[in-house]
Amino acid sequence: MRIITLVAQKGGSGKSTLTFCLAAAAEGEGMRVAILDTDPQRTVFKWGQRRLGEGRQTPLVQACEPHQLAEELKTLLAQGIDLCLIDTPGTHSVGVALAIERTDYCLIPVKPTIADTQAVIETARQLRDRKRPFAFVLSQCSGSTARLNDAAAGLLRHGEVAAANIHHRVDYPDADNAGLGVTEYNPNGAAAKELKLLWAWLHRAIGGHA
Repeated sequence: MRIITLVAQKGGSGKSTLTFCLAAAAEGEGMRVAILDTDPQRTVFKWGQRRLGEGRQTPLVQACEPHQLAEELKTLLAQGIDLCLIDTPGTHSVGVALAIERTDYCLIPVKPTIADTQAVIETARQLRDRKRPFAFVLSQCSGSTARLNDAAAGLLRHGEVAAANIHHRVDYPDADNAGLGVTEYNPNGAAAKELKLLWAWLHRAIGGHA
């Protein structure tokens, strides 16, 4: 079982949205997927409840307290889960540190603004100190290509940047409302295409096949 944790010491970066959209994309490719929601806001867990209301039983979505992580991961492994994504709160805490310790790879969503890129530098430093592999992903992007390139260049000084940008698109909140990932909600839309690119890149980063 591979474990991916979405982490950033700043709220509003798009962690929860990327968590459930990546889970849906991975499941769409035949993987058995679970999500552990350790964020007290329970955004992903609520998405999972809406999904159940529509009759979709997978991926498995569970609310999880940080102290339960080790046991929950052991259970998911025994159940034959291929991929577990962990959503974390937008703060640095003992709970986030526990998730980082147990992950195979961390993804750091960051909006392409000076304030947001500066905020995640500390997150990157902590991951390097813990020798956890990670990458940034530009999220909620808008504006010119030059602006995005400048943001990516700044982040590259501190770590790898995913080869796919996630833009500010209405399909993301609409998919959330429906209990779907964007690849399910509008499979041929621009949001679905960029999310599939991100998942393909991330799958290779964690040791999957191209």
